[in-house]
Order: sequence, then C-alpha cells, then structure tokens
Amino acid sequence: MQTLVNPAMFQLRDIFHHPATLLGAMLLGGWVGTLFPASAPLLAALSMLYLSLIQMAALPFVILAVYFGLQRLPSEPGSGARLARLAAMSLLAMLLCAVVGVLVASVGGAGAGMSAAQAAALGRLALRSESQFTMAMRDGVEPAPEQWDIGVLVPDNFFGVLAYGSLPSVLIGVLCFGAAVSVQDPLRSAQLSAIFEGAYRALESLVNRFNTLLPAAAFVLAAAATASAGVEAIVLLGSFLAAFFAAAAAVCAAAIAILCWKLKKSPWLVLLALREPITVCLFSPVAVAAVPGFIQGMSVRLGFSRGLVELVSPIAPVFIKAGEAMFFAVLAIFIANLYQHPLSAADVASICALSWAAALWSVGMVGVKSVILGGFVMASMGLPLEAVLPVFMLVEVLCEGPRNLLSFLISSALIALVADGLYIKNEQDFEVWHPSTLKLVFTRKQALSVLFLLLIALSTVFCAGIGYGLRRAF
Repeated sequence: MQTLVNPAMFQLRDIFHHPATLLGAMLLGGWVGTLFPASAPLLAALSMLYLSLIQMAALPFVILAVYFGLQRLPSEPGSGARLARLAAMSLLAMLLCAVVGVLVASVGGAGAGMSAAQAAALGRLALRSESQFTMAMRDGVEPAPEQWDIGVLVPDNFFGVLAYGSLPSVLIGVLCFGAAVSVQDPLRSAQLSAIFEGAYRALESLVNRFNTLLPAAAFVLAAAATASAGVEAIVLLGSFLAAFFAAAAAVCAAAIAILCWKLKKSPWLVLLALREPITVCLFSPVAVAAVPGFIQGMSVRLGFSRGLVELVSPIAPVFIKAGEAMFFAVLAIFIANLYQHPLSAADVASICALSWAAALWSVGMVGVKSVILGGFVMASMGLPLEAVLPVFMLVEVLCEGPRNLLSFLISSALIALVADGLYIKNEQDFEVWHPSTLKLVFTRKQALSVLFLLLIALSTVFCAGIGYGLRRAF
C-alpha cells in the first residue's frame, strides 16, 4: 500500500485547526501548568504577546468590517426595521440566557453539598489568591466616579476614541462615521472604499495567519491558567463550571437548531460551515479573532446577506453580552447554595433580572473586571461575593471561550430570524462551497509507527497522573 497524499486535501491549517488538535494542545498545556506552577509569569507573558499580536490585526479588521456592512446594508430592503428587530431580540436573548443559567444551576445543584473540608479549602484558596489581585471600590483621594455612564460609550471625537482604544466606543464611532459615508454619493466615496477594501483584505489574511498559531496559543493559555489557578481551584468550583458549560452548550445547540430550521439543512452541514470560527472562538483569548471566520461562514458558506453579517458579527461579542448574563446567573445560584441560602420565586426572578442588567453594565469591561459585577447581583440577597471572588477570578479565563461563542452563535441565529429574503442564494452571487474531508493514507509501517507513538504519549500522561496523585498523597 502506497502513501497517497493529495495536496488539496492535506493542509497543515486543517490539522492545526482541528478541534482534536486544539483540545490535545490545551490538555497538554494544562498538564504542564500543573507540574510547573512557578512558570506562571513566563506563560502569562507569552499569552500577552499572542494577545497583542492578534489584537493588532483583528481590531482594525473589525472596524473595516462594520464600515463595509454599513455601506452594503442600506441597499437591501427593510434594513432599518431588521436592525431594530435584531437589537430587541438581542436584549431578549440575554435575558433568556440568564433564565437558562438559573435553571441549569438549580437543577444541577451548583455549589450545594460542599463538605466542611471543601469549604475550608475554598476559603484558604481565596485567602492565598487574594494577594494576586488588588481590588478597591473607591480611591482614597478622589471621589468614585459613576459606574454606569452612557456618555463614556458615545465618543465626541472619532480620532480621539481610536487613540483611546475602548472597543465599544470605537464601534459606536465607526457606526456614526460609516452611516455618514453611506448617505453620500457613491462616486464621492468610491476612492475611500477602494483604499479600505485593500486594507480589509490584507487584515483578513493577517488574522487568518495569526490564527494558524492557535494550537500554541491554546497550549500557553491553558498552562498559564492552571499554573495560576491550580487543579484545586478547578475541582472546588467544578459544579459551577459544569453548570455554566452545560447551560452554554444548551443555548448554543438551540442557536444551531434555529440556523438549521431557517436554512433547511442538517446540523452537520451547519457545523461544518462554522467549524473554523467556532474553534477559534473557543480556543482564542480574543473574541474578535473569530470575526473573519464567522463572516466567511455565514455569508459565503451558509448564504446570508454579507452586509448584514459584516455589520452584526463584529458588534456581537462587544454588545451582545449573553454569556455574561448566564455567568452572573450561575454565579448567583452557586453562591446561594454555598451559603445554604433558600431561594424563593421572587429571588429567582430578581437574579434573572439583575444578571441581565449586570451583563448590560459589563459592556466595555473585559476579563476579570467583569466578574466584580457579580456583587451587584448578590447584593439583592445580602450574600457576600468578596470572600470567594479571588478564586473566581482565577478560573474566569476558562469561561471566556464559551461566553464568546454564545455571543456569536446567538447573533448568527438572530441574523437567520431577521434575514428572510436576504439570502445570497436568492439571485445573488456567492462562492460555491462544499465541505472538504481530510484523507490520509498510510503504509502499514507508518500506521504501526503512529500507533506506537500514540501509546507512548498515553503512557506518559498516565504515569504523570499517577505521579501527581502520589505526590499529593504523601
């Protein structure tokens, strides 16, 4: 048997972006971070380097995608009404995510049944982790500013907000700038659009090249997370993470079902079309890194209006905070069960409403800063969050991927619901796309070699697990 490798089938990018490859890199990184916790500063520096590189290309791409979406969308019928419906349904989807989070966490008993030894271990871990963070609600010199100020998000100078770098303000500025350009004579803005088009394509290619490094990024990020948090924090908060992941999976499945219903396609074909952006979204620390893939998948592969997709996809991870609403809801149930606080129907309704409000409040906040808003939800029940807040800050990075994926898939489902009559397959030009399969044919000798290497890798992981268990035991 000869080795047959078709160059069209065999592409390193397909292998690097395969979910199994990325999951293996993440598990290997988690193992390395557990064995070498002292390497946390170095790993954090490497993850920050990748974060800076991908943001360098992704943020300008997002700005140009919103600009071109505004140029294309007005030519399509009923665009204003569609956008209004999409905004209203986005707010409703955020509330529904909070409800799903409460239901799943309540049914799963997140935080309940923790023994006294586990509670004491959680307290010790919180005290040990608190030294890594400096938190203050007020400055000792100046009075505290208002936490919710809509004027901060609305820029008065487009170039000033670009220099400042706040993504919500940048997108609002781009929306205003793009809307002003879209009402001009197309001949006057043709040269500007041509210049932007070249930059747009170049940045798209650059983001895709940086995404090729995703296995290395998944390895480094997982190693940094486990080196900082440790296995103990993940185990103690296991019921919280399990409830959040289960709720996120349920909502994502519902979003995929809506896409299948509107497109009259099987879930397998829809998942194949969106496999690359979903993978990037789950394993990349930057949500906007998945924007090029979602635009390509939704417009070219699934056939939705490119103008609508280009406008909504970049905005989704910034303003559709469905994942945050679910995170705060699950967090509230976990803390209530942890302190054995009984919840009435009014408390549950209050948690849903306050989680939705806290999610809106978190627009413009990224990373661990948004976790602090959980105290806003817990205040209604009089339960303290500060005691375990440092531990949640350590594991927050594990929830970043599912939160971003929720925003993207919910926005994709909403596009499908409001985009009737705007499909590219309806008398519009589109690129024909067919799912590709990766086919590798090995000789018997090569197959045996691969099997031997796989057994060595599995044995190494097994022995490492035994060694770690023995070290903990003695």
